[in-house]
Amino acid sequence: MIESTNLLHNMSVPPKSVVKYEGLSGLATLGSPGGSGVTGVSYRNRKQLFGMPVRFELSQAWRGLSAQELLLQLQLATKPGKAAYVDAEKRLITLINERANTLPLPEGCAVITSDVSHAVLWSDPLCALAILSKCSDSIWLRSKTPSLMAAYQCGTVSLLVPPNFVNQLPSSPC
Repeated sequence: MIESTNLLHNMSVPPKSVVKYEGLSGLATLGSPGGSGVTGVSYRNRKQLFGMPVRFELSQAWRGLSAQELLLQLQLATKPGKAAYVDAEKRLITLINERANTLPLPEGCAVITSDVSHAVLWSDPLCALAILSKCSDSIWLRSKTPSLMAAYQCGTVSLLVPPNFVNQLPSSPC
């Protein structure tokens, strides 16, 4: 029988490798210890964002509509009936994906707290659906499968567009 003890020699010794990320350390400052002895970390330029916030909003009148009703509102009517409802949903998802692919945004954007001061560059409902139906509380992904329920729940969202994509955005609202 061959005994292998090479793997057991390091079982109770902490690792010697240390991984540090200091990419944002220039913005952090350590505070002095308080009464509890705990130091605080604060960040400079907290209000300055790295990129441009863009707001997307689906008006209250559009929220909660079925796929067929949304298509009617978008003036892309379908034939009435049960089969049309299934086709309406597929058609709406196709339109949402097509619209998402035309937007000059990266494949993913951070979702930030929406504010009325954020620019609304695209006001059409299909664009709002393309954003709202493909985002979570923290991120928008172009390749995500659209969820109308998510679009209705969000209502309004702001994306933080990275600086490399800001120059591709329209200069005035569409």
